[in-house]
This record gives sequence, C-alpha cells and structure tokens, in this order.
Amino acid sequence: MKKTYNNIRGTLDFNPAEAFSFQKVISAAEKIFQRFGYQEIILPLLEERELFIKGVGTGTDIVDRQMFKIEGKDIVLRPEGTAQVVRYYLQNSLQKRGDFHKFFYTGAMFRGERPQKGRLRQFHHLGAEAIGSDSFYVDAEMIDLSLKILEAVGVKEKELVLNSLGCKDDKDNFSRRLKADLTKHKNKLCDDCRNRLEKNPLRVLDCKKGCRSDYIKQAGGHFIDLCLKCKQDFKNLTALLGDLGIKPKTDFCLVRGLDYYTKTVFEITSSQLGAQDAIGAGGRYDNLIEDLGGPRVPAVGFALGIERILLVLGKALETKKIDVFVAVGEEELFEAGFKILTDLRKKTFSADCDYNQKSLKSQLRTAQRLGARFTVIVASDEYQRGCVALKDMDKSTQQEVKIEDLASQIIDLK
Repeated sequence: MKKTYNNIRGTLDFNPAEAFSFQKVISAAEKIFQRFGYQEIILPLLEERELFIKGVGTGTDIVDRQMFKIEGKDIVLRPEGTAQVVRYYLQNSLQKRGDFHKFFYTGAMFRGERPQKGRLRQFHHLGAEAIGSDSFYVDAEMIDLSLKILEAVGVKEKELVLNSLGCKDDKDNFSRRLKADLTKHKNKLCDDCRNRLEKNPLRVLDCKKGCRSDYIKQAGGHFIDLCLKCKQDFKNLTALLGDLGIKPKTDFCLVRGLDYYTKTVFEITSSQLGAQDAIGAGGRYDNLIEDLGGPRVPAVGFALGIERILLVLGKALETKKIDVFVAVGEEELFEAGFKILTDLRKKTFSADCDYNQKSLKSQLRTAQRLGARFTVIVASDEYQRGCVALKDMDKSTQQEVKIEDLASQIIDLK
C-alpha cells in the first residue's frame, strides 16, 4: 500500500481563496504602512539562538519551550520579529545614520506550540517597529496604525486592551511585590507558574492554564505602582487615543509573553477567535537595544497574526477572479482560441481556457466557477466571419465582436 503524505501538524496549506485573501491582507497593510511612513525590510528566517534568549528572556515560553533549533547548530527558526529587527538595526549601525527609523516586515515565524485553533507552529506576522523616540505620540501612532490595517482588511469585531508596565524600575518593583503576594497562594498555581514565580513572576499573569484568577487580577491591579512620569505618559496616551476616536479597555494584568516590554503594552482581541483571542499585540521596549549590546535607544512596535485575521474574516474570503475565459466550440478551433487567449494576456487581461477541451456547456460552467467577467466563445460560424461571441457574465448578455476589436470592446463594457 502506497504511503500518503499530509502537512505537518501545526502548519497550514492555503487554498486559492485563502491565498488570495492572504495576499490581499498584505497588500492592504503595505499601503497603510507606506501612508504612515514605514519602510519595508526583509529579514532571514534563521537567527542565532542567543539573540532571542537575551532579547525575549529566559522564563518565557518562547525561549524555554518553543524555539525550533537547527540540529548541531546554535541557530533557530525565528519565533518573533522584534529582536530580529533590533539585530538588523545594530548590525547596520543605523543609530549613526539617523535618530529615528520606522520599519515594517511580513513573513513566517515558528514556535513549538501545542497546535489548536489560532495557535500554529508556523504562522505569519505583519509587524512594524519605530526606533528612536520615547514619545507617547509614537505609541498612539502604532496603535492607530494596527487598527487601521485591521479596518482596511475588513475586521469589524475587535477590542483594544491597554496597560502600562512602567519603566524598568517600576517593572522590577512590581515583579518583586507580585512575587511576595503570590507566594502566599503558591499552592493554587499550576506547576509552570510555580516555576515562573521563582524565575520571572510577571509571567504568571500571562498563564494560559487558568492561573490568572480573580486574586491574581487583584494583585496586578493593586501592585502596579507607576512612577509619576509613567503615570502621566499613560494618561496622556489614553487621552490622545480618545482624540483619535479609539477607546481602549484597561487591563492592569496585561503583560504579554515577552520580557523586553516596558511602559505601553497592548493587545487587539476578537471574540470570534475563542480562547486564543488576540489578533495582534505590541508595546514599548526601551531597554531591548541596550540589552542586545547597543546604546540606550527607545522603541515601540507591534505584530498582527495573518492566520488569525483570516480566521476572523471567515466566510468573507473570496477567490481571485479572472477578466476573460476563452471557450472553444470545436476541437479544430482550439489553436485559434489559444491565439486569442495569448493576445488578451499580452494586453494585460487576466485570461484562461479549458485545456482539456470539454463540451462548450462544461466550459461555460468553468468560466462561471472561475468568476470570469466575460467569456469569449470561439465557434466556427462566427470565426469564419472573423468574429467571436462575447458574453457578459454579469448581465447575461451576448454580442458578436470582430476579433481585432475584442480587447477594446471588453474595456468599453467593463
């Protein structure tokens, strides 16, 4: 018995409708990135493992469990984009070429997840990073930009969740206080969170196993004690978002699963996704560049999950349609039909035909399935007069057209 092969669990094949929608999401996002002044960079899938250990942090699920390591090498498939963009920034000494840079990227990321709806081992991100400013105006731009992209691709049901972790000192103080409080409830935590409590207490607030119960939420709200500047920046940010027509939900337990975040952190969620409800997320990382060997340069960024966007869009997915389908009535006219098809493509129409030369009725069904706007019917009677039949598929009308006038007639009818 012959073996059959399936895609690896936790990866997806994109059918034509999904692939078309995937590219539409990217295309719409690129236009908005450009409108906001972000420049594209394309980065490799492979990076040194240490980059993410230092950048993302030990005690995080990404570093401790989820990185795909190349056997025999200290190289991994990238699990996220921010640390990688910072590596690019430092490697190319961009701080010497200007004090402010804005980038965007798209591409595959890899994590050793337990596959489930909305959580994959290979997934794709749209991401943006603004490096060189600690202004809350840039934070607002990032949030506005991410929401504008989701609006442009048709995501209607969404919620912005916002928090501030404060500066590094605030975050360290919060971590110590949280550890002291949660130690009293250690027996209520899962095994993972008991381990996190020792290594990285803030990770408890990001638990996916139910440890984020009411007493943890109260601890988060009680212990988040920001310095005056961070408090004021957060107030200014929420006020500015209000001016932009954006109303966030504040969640003092929102920490995100990456250690480099300071000050602003945010998620965009959708109830249509179920338990894994985040479409995208981001925040400020003012210490990451310094932690990775560079100068102290503030920065902020976000990433949106393309697969999760497609899940939210659901039935809104549509297949790419073609302009013209060429149907040939008799087998001996196929060469003539193929020449017409080629000429239409040269004139930049998207066009196709049935290479199996099925019946005319079957070809018309194929044209309809492909969503062809027009069907050109090549039949002997009309062809002998130098003509073809042009069928408008939307209006269900048909007319005879000279072959030399075919392209101009299609343009007039469109």
